[in-house]
Amino acid sequence: MINPKYFIFLPAVFLMSSCKRYLDVKPKGKLIPSSVTDYDHLLDATSTAEYNFLDGNRGSMLANLGDNLEMTEGQAKVGFLLTSHPNVERYYAYTYRQPYKDPNKDDQFWSSGSQGMYPQVSIFNNVIEGIRGLSQKTPEEEALGRISVAQALIARAYCYFNANMIYGPVYKPGADNSTKTIPYVVDVDINKPIPDLSTSAEVTSRVLGELHTALPDLPAKSSWPTRAGKATGHAMLAYYHLFTHQYDSVVYYANLAWTAAGSPANVLYDYNKFKLADPSRPLFSLFVSPQDAYMNMVNSREILFYRASEIEAGVAGRLSYPSAELIALYDQATDLRFSLFYLNSPGYKTTQGGGYDDGMRISNYSSRKMKITDGFSWPEVLLMRAEGYARTNRTDLAIADLNTLRQYRYKTGTPQLTAGTPDQVLQWVLEERRRELPIGGFKRFLDLKRFTLDKGKPWSKSQISHKIGGQTYTGTIDSKDFIVPISNVVLRFNPNWGIPLETRSY
Repeated sequence: MINPKYFIFLPAVFLMSSCKRYLDVKPKGKLIPSSVTDYDHLLDATSTAEYNFLDGNRGSMLANLGDNLEMTEGQAKVGFLLTSHPNVERYYAYTYRQPYKDPNKDDQFWSSGSQGMYPQVSIFNNVIEGIRGLSQKTPEEEALGRISVAQALIARAYCYFNANMIYGPVYKPGADNSTKTIPYVVDVDINKPIPDLSTSAEVTSRVLGELHTALPDLPAKSSWPTRAGKATGHAMLAYYHLFTHQYDSVVYYANLAWTAAGSPANVLYDYNKFKLADPSRPLFSLFVSPQDAYMNMVNSREILFYRASEIEAGVAGRLSYPSAELIALYDQATDLRFSLFYLNSPGYKTTQGGGYDDGMRISNYSSRKMKITDGFSWPEVLLMRAEGYARTNRTDLAIADLNTLRQYRYKTGTPQLTAGTPDQVLQWVLEERRRELPIGGFKRFLDLKRFTLDKGKPWSKSQISHKIGGQTYTGTIDSKDFIVPISNVVLRFNPNWGIPLETRSY
């Protein structure tokens, strides 16, 4: 019998449970890949793109820790508590009540069946080591193998880089980053011990090495947005340097990614051209545009690298709304993102718990109207370059990038931005980034952590406060309030990590 401490990393289990597309094209009894093409097909597993730091209902407690969402008393007391919502950790996160997740159940961010980070990593490890271990490859197989390995390396680096900051403290360039965070598993041999936890610095260093190893073999353009192409590799390097505060490198890599797109019209939708397919049903009707019909698909022109984001965050009738602070960031008269996505609709209503009726509320319908990503969108690539420019005092270039995006997001005729101080321009960029990224998911959560190092700046916060009814709850960003702990389910089988079990009641 296999020691249960290996359960979160069993490659065979993950391949059989998560790779439906793979099983569809392999005869029964032929579950173990034996060729480059077999291994390449593993990268098409749905779980590698659809379950990134999300719970079983496609939500995420990480967004509830941040400042993009707010919750009413009815949503909290009835929607989560009275009805025993299966993802009550979202409410606990919103109120900074620890432990957020049940410590004695599987952490769905980490692994749960075919979902989570380590089931994905298991697939990527099999692709990398499986292809490298094959002998007597034809020239065609050799070429495909190099691409597949490179794409798996990028995907694995994406998982580990984000997990390092989700399960660890704020990364502080040039300071002590010796806190142990996650195991950097690269082996496919289940008979080998699980490695010790890597430090935040070690994860960051290894990710950078893997990104550079992968980059030369990435294809100029990927076959599908769930796989990395050259521009994705450059975007990932820009993202890496954004969090390690090497802003000249942010500009360098974001520029390589952005210029690969050619014209902005190739990768940006002009919101001025959007029309509702059914104007009589504005809340539920999709958009149509003369540009193409892929806005609500993974191969949307704006998605560079697809990884699913939340579908419920800020939606009326669900259990959160856009925060007043987020709504206030929009110019409601000219910003088409507001008029197209922030719609007034009936809010949460119930007769339970004495009855609650939120009335009409502004909700965010972006995830219902267009496909969004927690991977990389082309607008994010442009805004990473703009942030790099702003942080290196090239404000004219940062403003030019902002105006490029605004041309596609604001009503035709809206005046362009003009010169400002370096801090003003950087704030404009960061506000545009917040408007452009998904309202849920983990990216705002991670941004709040990195912004704590910009002490004294208007975009930097040390704490976040939430209100429910007359009660205020406050969390400190650079603290355990913004760190997801490893579940007892994992810790019990890895006592060598030296992390005490969570004993507080849930």
